[in-house]
Amino acid sequence: MDWLRGIFLRMIQLKRRWIGLLAGLLAWVVWVWLGFWHTLLLIILAGVGYGVGRVLEERRNWKDMIEKILSEHYSE
Repeated sequence: MDWLRGIFLRMIQLKRRWIGLLAGLLAWVVWVWLGFWHTLLLIILAGVGYGVGRVLEERRNWKDMIEKILSEHYSE
């Protein structure tokens, strides 16, 4: 596990453009490996997971969160 920690520490020290390049490369590999629709589904599910995690982390109520999102987009 020390090698994994070393990689993580090296990644943190990189400039943002290199992190973006590596993220793009990873996205391309996943796209080639899984295909477009599977990759799109993976991105959507990751976004939903991020949203659920954020709500649970902040200990918010689902109803309040949905009302806030809808009120911002559909206010008069």
